[in-house]
Amino acid sequence: METILQHGNLIDGLSSQPLADSLVVYEGDKILYAGPYRREEAERYPQAEVLDVTGKTVMPGLIDAHVHLTLYGKPSSVMDFLVDSATYTALKAADCAKKLLEAGFTTVRTMGDKASADFAVKRAINEGMIPGPRLLTSGKGISITGGHGDFVPGDVQLDTIGETCDGVDQVRRAVRDRLKNNADNIKLMATGGGNSPGPGTVSQLSEEEMRVAVEEAANRGVLTAAHCIGADGIKRAIRAGVRTIEHGSFLDDEGIEMMLRGDHYLVPTLCAFRTLKYGPEGGVPDYVLEKIRLFATAHYKGLEKAYKAGVRIVCGTDTGTPFNYHGEGAEELEMYTKVGMTPMEAIKTATSVAAECLRQGDVGVLAAGKTADLLIVDGDPVVDIGVLQDKGKIKVIHGPAAAGRPSPPLRG
Repeated sequence: METILQHGNLIDGLSSQPLADSLVVYEGDKILYAGPYRREEAERYPQAEVLDVTGKTVMPGLIDAHVHLTLYGKPSSVMDFLVDSATYTALKAADCAKKLLEAGFTTVRTMGDKASADFAVKRAINEGMIPGPRLLTSGKGISITGGHGDFVPGDVQLDTIGETCDGVDQVRRAVRDRLKNNADNIKLMATGGGNSPGPGTVSQLSEEEMRVAVEEAANRGVLTAAHCIGADGIKRAIRAGVRTIEHGSFLDDEGIEMMLRGDHYLVPTLCAFRTLKYGPEGGVPDYVLEKIRLFATAHYKGLEKAYKAGVRIVCGTDTGTPFNYHGEGAEELEMYTKVGMTPMEAIKTATSVAAECLRQGDVGVLAAGKTADLLIVDGDPVVDIGVLQDKGKIKVIHGPAAAGRPSPPLRG
């Protein structure tokens, strides 16, 4: 049976302004109509359930392109790596996925998870066993020995969010292993980072190592992403053909020009800077705080310059990092308005632009034939973008769940 949502504001994911007095019709997991209210269109569905959404906004489900399901926002996750079994890790990851969906994120890309638990969670969601968003999975990130994601010094062996690879052949094998498990994305560590030992800005994976990863992934139609803090590592990743630059803290003018010349997107992850807000009293290690303070000023300046230059920006939160909890990612959009974006531009980073970047052509836009992933928001996010952070004011319609069947294939 069809459902009609009438007389609300409509954010379709593409238009520059909301549409007042709209009509949205969906059946199961498909949108039949989304546009101006027309009585004759509504009357085409005499048996439909009709919901008057006056004063509310209908908009696409949100997309988060950078999430860690097996990090939980704790000051330090190393203890979890020590004591949590792979089974318990997967159970906690399933709970995190549920929280993301409840907060309005109907499509999520995982970006490095312990025990590659995201593969199991995705399968459970797709088979209807547990609730959750569409997952685009990466498995473990690929790093170098002693690099970002190789958390434990010495010869201690722990199952963390990264796998160490040294040289082109090891990287190739690691990528093929992820493709065997139907990964939707390959996560590469181009530089150091804030939450692991060692310098944060230093380059790590070589251009050649990243290029072979890109080539192997492209053979299967799979995308690539690179964790990038330092300017040199950012440029290595761009030259290697990596599609999304994650963080991009020290993105400079040359890097911006390189991104504009190629098929690249920037995923800023500003929510990760909650570490600075809560970390000093919350138990975040001093070496982490010192590095993130170094990143922060350059990060905001680089993002503002990239936005003004026309670099395509995609919402990604780095959820799971310290004090960056699952279900609180909509704050990322409000943060984008602080660097000059309009609220609508910020919303598009998590709808149509994110869908384009991740090649998810069936979501991110409300139009006939698209998947019925949508939110009914009590308020107007274009007037107050902060309303998206209030889960009590958001009703989530998730296409596959509404249809009562597994999610559609994740690659476009």
